[in-house]
Amino acid sequence: VQELPSVAYCLHKTTLGGIMAKGKRGAQQDGQKPKRGKFSQLVVPVDPVAEKCHTIAGAIQSADLPLVVKEVLVAVMPGAFAMHKDERHSYQEQMVQTIGDTLNDIEGNIQKRVAEAETRLKETIATEEKLKQEQTLAHEAVDAQSELLLDKKKALAQTAMKFREAKRSLAEARDAEQHACQEGKKLFEDKEVLTNTVTRFEPLKDGTLEPAQSSQETAHLLDSLKGRLELDETLSAALPNALVTPILQRSSFTTMVVHQFGDTLMAKIKDLTKQCEAEESTKEGFAAAVLAAEKALESVAAHQMEAADVFTTEKDALDVKTQTVQDKKKAVRDAGPLIRKCKSSLAELQVELDTFQTGPWEAFRKLQCPTKEVPENVVAVAPEGEGTTSAQDAEVEAAKPAMCL
Repeated sequence: VQELPSVAYCLHKTTLGGIMAKGKRGAQQDGQKPKRGKFSQLVVPVDPVAEKCHTIAGAIQSADLPLVVKEVLVAVMPGAFAMHKDERHSYQEQMVQTIGDTLNDIEGNIQKRVAEAETRLKETIATEEKLKQEQTLAHEAVDAQSELLLDKKKALAQTAMKFREAKRSLAEARDAEQHACQEGKKLFEDKEVLTNTVTRFEPLKDGTLEPAQSSQETAHLLDSLKGRLELDETLSAALPNALVTPILQRSSFTTMVVHQFGDTLMAKIKDLTKQCEAEESTKEGFAAAVLAAEKALESVAAHQMEAADVFTTEKDALDVKTQTVQDKKKAVRDAGPLIRKCKSSLAELQVELDTFQTGPWEAFRKLQCPTKEVPENVVAVAPEGEGTTSAQDAEVEAAKPAMCL
């Protein structure tokens, strides 16, 4: 870069000398006026070197070089490329080589960006494929977890059913115990009442009470028998008169009625005594049944709570896996625009590379080792008037030195 000012100076002198060497002949050629004729044409050549230099200069502006270097390269470019390779000054050839290296670096930078874009695209596509595989695996995990959760739900339903059955069994056991207690209580009450009835019956049996008192006691006795002692119709009808009849006035029938009642009463008390004793054993059995039902309910309740905890855990796991599926699905969906963006970026870089290679780079290759060529663009103007073919040829020959560079 430090040598560039001197190089530019030398190139300026060389270019200026080439322009001055054009001399009088060039001035005369420039000053010639075309002859007017019917078939004469004015040929306006377009310099291909200038067009290519303009293309190369546009590319050099994108190079990673100091501004002064870019300005120098653009300034010396027309003079360096205006000559054939074997006619260039050594400084001009050095500039051509520098321009070539710069263009090569620009191409390498674009190719590097293309490679990076291709790598990003491949990585993005690979990431999308990986996400799709993970999404598939996540779906399978959700399906498996759903099946497991269904089993746990069935197990929970079974434990709930067992819990309801155990609860109902306990209620039935408690009802049975309560009913037995009520029956036992009634038996004891009946036994106690009938035992007291025996005490009332003894004075009436012996006839030791006064008639008025006897009638009153007989009424109380018969009232106490209601619902506790069932008598046949004959005994029930004859008993009140027999009990109030004085003992000396009783007939054999009346005496028989009194004794039969006494025997029936004692037999009932004896039967109630046996029932009360049996009821004690039954009560213990009902209490044991209630205790067993309570323990069974407690065990079933524990199993139900355990099944509920397992179900809740598996349900939470299903929620997590379902969320994972949603996350993977969103990631796959988001990968689509990213892939399209990478493809678009890669396409733009490839277009940029193709444009560079077919534009500035191709122009440099043609100018680096130029060959004599006919101007690419010729604008033909046909003015009025007549002229000869030889005059037209002379004008074209006069324009060639400026074009064939």
